[in-house]
Amino acid sequence: MNGPLAQLIALATHGNSYLKTQKPISDFYPGNSTFQYCASVDFQAMKKAFFFTRLKKKVIAQNPNEWFALLSQGGCRSLKLDYHHSRDQSFARDHKLAGFIGGGGSWAIEAVYDHYTDFYIAQWQVGDQKASDRKIWIVTYDLIDANQPIRVLKPALLKTKSQLKETLLEIKKFATEQGLTWWADHFFEKAINTLTSEKPSEGFYHTDMVPATMPLANQQLIFAAGYSNVFGGMGSWNDMGFQDQEINKRYEELSAKLYENMNVAFIASVNS
Repeated sequence: MNGPLAQLIALATHGNSYLKTQKPISDFYPGNSTFQYCASVDFQAMKKAFFFTRLKKKVIAQNPNEWFALLSQGGCRSLKLDYHHSRDQSFARDHKLAGFIGGGGSWAIEAVYDHYTDFYIAQWQVGDQKASDRKIWIVTYDLIDANQPIRVLKPALLKTKSQLKETLLEIKKFATEQGLTWWADHFFEKAINTLTSEKPSEGFYHTDMVPATMPLANQQLIFAAGYSNVFGGMGSWNDMGFQDQEINKRYEELSAKLYENMNVAFIASVNS
């Protein structure tokens, strides 16, 4: 599972839990596994120190817990996921670049208020690479667009689940036919089973990625999408090629389809 995306999902889902209940989330930060390698996670926005001065980036919350409180005080109703494909895919399609920093399209958190929405994007930078606790990442969520029209993406949950399952069955069959049984059994079959599992987070790397109070159907979809996330750098599913052009074409088509269905599944499970 892509670490930055897992953290984005954790922030959105646990933030929604806070906004709904107004109760502090016990040990969310820094205890949640999506922060395990982060030295800091803060939130920044362009602000003026005085009316006549220039805009300057300023920390508005020093950690996720402070950010949740700030959102609540400002009247935020919910947090949603927002995704855009890369504008230029002439060099390579998004699923091929998903393992590279800045590749695979762009994700944002949409903070929804009564009449407008704010968009935050994450910036990950390496800090102390020799940190004894391996917390080497310095993460900042920048408020890049404030007071924007509300544009919540909200795919239908059951339809999205059906589409993801159909694609997983297709790509599992393809992997089996090509002798790629490790991928077929360890990832695609696992994702298919997760769609109907009573304990969908069981065995997943980030078992605490979403609150336990999230509806089961949403958990099933989000963790199935997590197991479908086979797109990365060297050694990943999209680091392959086949000499037979027809087979290679089928491989690319199914990979692109799974990547699209996977991303829609993340959005549907969080935003519905």
